[in-house]
Amino acid sequence: MQATLPADHQDFTVNSKPVPITPDETTPGPDPAPTSEELKARLRAVFDHQIPNYGDYNLVCGSSSFVAPGAAARGWAPPRRRSFVIGYRWHPAEVLVAPFDESSLTAAGVPVAFNMTNLAHAVRLPAVGSSLGGYEVAASTGKALRFGVENVMTLDSPHGNPDQRAIHRPRYIEQADDAADFHEFMADLVQRARPR
Repeated sequence: MQATLPADHQDFTVNSKPVPITPDETTPGPDPAPTSEELKARLRAVFDHQIPNYGDYNLVCGSSSFVAPGAAARGWAPPRRRSFVIGYRWHPAEVLVAPFDESSLTAAGVPVAFNMTNLAHAVRLPAVGSSLGGYEVAASTGKALRFGVENVMTLDSPHGNPDQRAIHRPRYIEQADDAADFHEFMADLVQRARPR
């Protein structure tokens, strides 16, 4: 014999929401943001995989998003931000600029070398507001780049949907000492690049 159910009965086993689980200490939370040193190690690997004799270079992180003087007054739209691992060495003087993707921390283009054999010009761009300013370097081949190097570099969150990005904390590279050395190096390179 089969039981009959009343006409107003609802079967709650189909299309019902699961019982919410209250998070506790055992439920993993969002991944912690990597430390500045961990980010530097990842960017060192990006640089090392592209550059022969990579150990000869000091590294800093830079981007094209520094504040350019007069850009807002002229109504210029800010360019799409590009980020770089910048390798430099004093002897022989050379700057290697390797683009990388901020979200995935992977290479995002071909590195460009600027040295005393191909350097067309190197200039310091003035500081604006809290920005330290930037540099423009150009090679005799016509390739030119503008970039700035700040004491603290903020990186984009990893790729993902908005919910995934929301749980990630900002990622920072602290590089005040390295940036100071880089600015000294660039001051020397700018001086050498001046026409005599």
